[in-house]
Amino acid sequence: MHKKLLTLAVAGALAVPAVAFAQVTVYGTIDGGLRNQTKADNGVGGTDSNLVVTDGLRTTNRIGFKGSEDLGGGLMANFTMEGQHNSDDGARAINTARKTIVGLSKGGMSVDIGRDYTVNFKTQGIYDPMSYTYTGITPAAGTNTAGVRFSNLVTAGFRFGTGGIRVDYSTFSGTTASQDGIPGDETGDAIGINGDFAFGPVTVGAAFSSVDANPAGATIETTNIGAAYKMGPFTFRGGWSETDAEATNTQTPLIMFGVQYAFSPTLNGRFGYYSLETETAGVTGQERKQILVALDYNLSKRTIAYVMYDRLDLNGGTVNLGGGQSGALSDGATGISVGIAHSF
Repeated sequence: MHKKLLTLAVAGALAVPAVAFAQVTVYGTIDGGLRNQTKADNGVGGTDSNLVVTDGLRTTNRIGFKGSEDLGGGLMANFTMEGQHNSDDGARAINTARKTIVGLSKGGMSVDIGRDYTVNFKTQGIYDPMSYTYTGITPAAGTNTAGVRFSNLVTAGFRFGTGGIRVDYSTFSGTTASQDGIPGDETGDAIGINGDFAFGPVTVGAAFSSVDANPAGATIETTNIGAAYKMGPFTFRGGWSETDAEATNTQTPLIMFGVQYAFSPTLNGRFGYYSLETETAGVTGQERKQILVALDYNLSKRTIAYVMYDRLDLNGGTVNLGGGQSGALSDGATGISVGIAHSF
């Protein structure tokens, strides 16, 4: 009797119509290693050679959830929730909300709402010679990108063939969340547009943003333009960007170029050169010239062992060189880093 009741209960459960759930993917990266830097700030006004355990040096540590649901007729609902953590001590980073968006897409059209990367940031990633790796060392991935991420952001995109355009708009009013890289009281708004197109082995991209983010109403304008060219095992990348701050009459032109070379399916080399200046009212302030040379060895599809050398020539001020370093105070600082990055 009991077996019959159990059989009927199971059959009844199986007869219930299936419920459609969104497909959810858990993903992330964890990166750790060692870095030695010369001429590092020793905390008492001098410089030393400093060895530290690195935290997300090659790839920023993160964990996220993303997914989509088919709403029918080609319409999709999409979301991403991504946070950040430290691999050296296990703590959450101060800015734990890296990306939190929800939106709709159909074909090549999409609209996303939430905290997301700016269109200038996405454009610079096309031509950064290090492809947004070692971002704690390079002046890319934050310089002249109209901020890395904005809260209260709406992004509309349209992809067609081998190209596409995006427009984003953010209102800063009423938010306590940081607009990464934007000075002032964050009471204004921002609007940006970008486009990228591929012509065979060549991909070009350009972007422009205008930000009003302080009580005086002064404008901050950011421009990016660059290209990538793939030729056999080589990929050449280069571009130019600049941010013009009206309130201080300050410009920050940045030139970057470099090459990536695939020695084999498992070994890749990268070289990048960056030249960044700060000019205020026509007077040159800090000048920063930097080279990076890196080798990535794929231990598996998800695990990479890396070694990287960098040198900084600095004129004026100090520069944070990432990986737990408190800063480079002198011209000619060099660093050597080794580590392992795993993605899941």
